[in-house]
Amino acid sequence: MKIKFSFHAIERIKERGIEKSIIFDAIASPDKMETSSVKSDRFLFKKIYFNLQHKRDHLLIIVCEKEEDVLKVITIIDTSKISKHF
Repeated sequence: MKIKFSFHAIERIKERGIEKSIIFDAIASPDKMETSSVKSDRFLFKKIYFNLQHKRDHLLIIVCEKEEDVLKVITIIDTSKISKHF
């Protein structure tokens, strides 16, 4: 499946210094996948990874929408509050 990034998602990736390879890995093999409680056509891919900048585990949440054969990344959330969101 093709993956497309919204302008907002690209800005969040740059702002948080997240490599796209981590995002692709999280989508391909998430630790958890959920349907959004706000919009049923949105999916949340969740992956715990080691954040090199902060030197500890973080939770990466990738919010996506499926548009035909394209998965559109809407935003990226990177948090150290794993137990709150996982």
